[in-house]
Amino acid sequence: MKIGKKFLVKLSLSFIIVGITFSFLGFALSGFDTDSYQVNQDKWYRVVHFE
Repeated sequence: MKIGKKFLVKLSLSFIIVGITFSFLGFALSGFDTDSYQVNQDKWYRVVHFE
């Protein structure tokens, strides 16, 4: 089976479009809030708290 160049271009473009769609959907589900994407500055050992 031979895969043509046009097929690879169409496949790559469709993956790009699906990726952009999922990214936009995730951003919309966050309420268009950029603060929810801030990197957590806590160290990994501060994740579990013992009291």
